[in-house]
Amino acid sequence: MKSPDDKATDLSRRSQLLKGLAELAVLSAMRDGPQYGLSIVDRLNDEAGLDVAEGSIYPLLHRLEKAGSVRSEWLIVEEGARPRKYYELTEDGHSELAAATAQWSRISHSLTGFLRRKVPHESE
Repeated sequence: MKSPDDKATDLSRRSQLLKGLAELAVLSAMRDGPQYGLSIVDRLNDEAGLDVAEGSIYPLLHRLEKAGSVRSEWLIVEEGARPRKYYELTEDGHSELAAATAQWSRISHSLTGFLRRKVPHESE
């Protein structure tokens, strides 16, 4: 059984790893079309298995918008609903997503091979 300190270390390690993947995951969520912040959070948590807090998505979206990868627009999609800020990929955002996806695929493939390598002193 893991001690509370071990559990905290595991959570911290997972949190740091996920922060590095958040931008790629957010861009990928918008590949399907415009999304509002909470729908992106829900998709990342439910579909991608990430643990993204609502408060962490908006600074990232703002940073992506400032970089020109995303544009936003306030919309009322359903009659009587409140306006929501929708984000969508720009042309630069689509290019960034393609480049980041290719880079992630290379890194993931190499790291997986490295992590699964046979080490002489390990038993099978």
